[in-house]
Amino acid sequence: MRFLKKISKSDKSFFFMAPAIAWQICFFFLPLLFVVQLSFCSDLFQNVSLEYFAQVIKTSHFFVIFRSLLLASITASCCLLIGYPVAYYVALCAPARMKSKLMFLIVLPFLTNLLVQVYAWFFILEKHGVLNKFLNFVGIDVGHLLNSQFAMYLVMFHVYLPFIIMPLYSTLEKINIRLIESSLDLGASYFQTFCRVVLPLSLHGIKTGFFLVYVTSFGEYVIPSLIAGQKKYFVGTLISEYFFIGKDWHVGAAFTCLSSATFIVSILIWQVALHRLVDRLQRA
Repeated sequence: MRFLKKISKSDKSFFFMAPAIAWQICFFFLPLLFVVQLSFCSDLFQNVSLEYFAQVIKTSHFFVIFRSLLLASITASCCLLIGYPVAYYVALCAPARMKSKLMFLIVLPFLTNLLVQVYAWFFILEKHGVLNKFLNFVGIDVGHLLNSQFAMYLVMFHVYLPFIIMPLYSTLEKINIRLIESSLDLGASYFQTFCRVVLPLSLHGIKTGFFLVYVTSFGEYVIPSLIAGQKKYFVGTLISEYFFIGKDWHVGAAFTCLSSATFIVSILIWQVALHRLVDRLQRA
């Protein structure tokens, strides 16, 4: 009680955070704790062993993790390369009266269910779909687009692009346009102004958007299953196999922990790589 009274006097906003904290504890930390104990214990917090990890430490499982890391890296990188110019134009170049309309078009996919978007791509990419008919019309025969890696990456890019534009727009909009004008007036080129003024000021938005896409696309289940035709396993599909089809919860939990640990290491590597890239561009 003393603790609660102390908090109520020092920071009343704590109580407004309490529902969010309780939600996080109940639906994130407790399930996470349950998954970790499943991977180590054959009974509830008893009989601790590394038996289940020994079953998942295989070359084939590391290939699955690497495939998901590659999927997440390519999706996040493509979204950043395309999303940054879009966010830059909307935030700093577009007329004020057009910004709300452009932002509405960008967030429009959020208003549509993911399955509806995926099945819409089905009709576009199938053998007799719109895209194949157009390519055949111009004399290009690409065969079956559906159930291919290209189709999977294309749909991943389309679905996750708004996730990176939103934080980038939020960061770029806060940049004082006079800083850019001053840099140009002092003789810097557009490229130098971008590298030494705009890019460092938008680094926070770059990292937020990049990792938002990277984290969510790593465990993607729906798009690889429906668009890529389940030809290859990814982390999300393999975890689903263990938990819901094989009913082998302990091995599934061990693989979840192994893939999560590898994923956290990859995030640290990307964090360092992004900082070094920005530093190098600043010196250009």
